[in-house]
Amino acid sequence: MQHNTFLPNDAVEEQKQNPYYGILRAVETDLRLGQRWCELKVHVLDIDLKTKRPLLSGIPVNGQLKDKLQYVLPLYLQETISIEFLSSVFDSMKKLSLPLVKDARGLSGDEFFLYLGIMCSDSTIVYYKITDGLIKPRQNDEE
Repeated sequence: MQHNTFLPNDAVEEQKQNPYYGILRAVETDLRLGQRWCELKVHVLDIDLKTKRPLLSGIPVNGQLKDKLQYVLPLYLQETISIEFLSSVFDSMKKLSLPLVKDARGLSGDEFFLYLGIMCSDSTIVYYKITDGLIKPRQNDEE
C-alpha cells in the first residue's frame, strides 16, 4: 500500500494533547511537503519540570543539507527565546541520547546545532540555525 504524503505523520497526531501541537503540525507539514524532508520523527524534550517541547528530526532530500540528519525545534514568533532556554534544549537533546549533528566550523569541535522553525502570524515558517557553542564565521563563498 502506498503511503499518502499529504497526511500528517502519525507521531505528530499522537501529540494532539501537547500545547505545541499546532506549531508542530505546521512545521512538520512544511518540512514534509514544502522542503521535501523524509524520515521525519517527533521527539519530546523535557525542557523543565512542566514543559515538554516537541522536536522534529528528519533528512532533507535536496540542497546543501541533503542526506544529513537535521533537527528542528518548532516555535511561535511570539515566544521569548533566551540563552537559558536554548541551553536547556541542547541539554535535553543530549539526555535523550539523540545523534547530535556537529558543525564542522566549531572552535572546540563539539558544537552541535539545530534549526528553529519559527512560524509567523501569516503562517510563513522561517528556519534559523542555532549552535550550542562558538563557531567560526562563514565566508560568503562557503556553503
